[in-house]
Amino acid sequence: MIPPALRIFLCAQPVDLRRSFDGLGALVVEKLDEDPTVDGALFVFVNTKRDKAKLLWRDATGFCLLYKRLDTRVFALPDLPAQGTRVTLDARSLAVLLDGAPVEPIPRATAKDMARAARAAVRAHLARQSRNFGGEVSIMST
Repeated sequence: MIPPALRIFLCAQPVDLRRSFDGLGALVVEKLDEDPTVDGALFVFVNTKRDKAKLLWRDATGFCLLYKRLDTRVFALPDLPAQGTRVTLDARSLAVLLDGAPVEPIPRATAKDMARAARAAVRAHLARQSRNFGGEVSIMST
């Protein structure tokens, strides 16, 4: 359970997650403009492929680090600001982020799909030319 008073900051830019406690603490200062030693703050960093994340926070005895790697999903990031360096999250948004989202498969065009698209483009081009020149143009199908 995440305490309601906890402030959660997501770094808006991808991070090299080979960094550990001190490296991530330096990123908190440089990129998020926060103090990593303050109690009640949690910092979230995600890699470029969005399949790994590290969470850094400090409790009463020292720094804690959670490292999560998703197998078949990616982290569902909220809308990130174009120029901003951080996003403030609530506990529910953090839970959604950490659950991940399914990766949408990229549809692959087959050779037949590409040939159909090319024929359609040629037909459209010939139809435009036919209207421009007032004549009839036909295309033979094989």
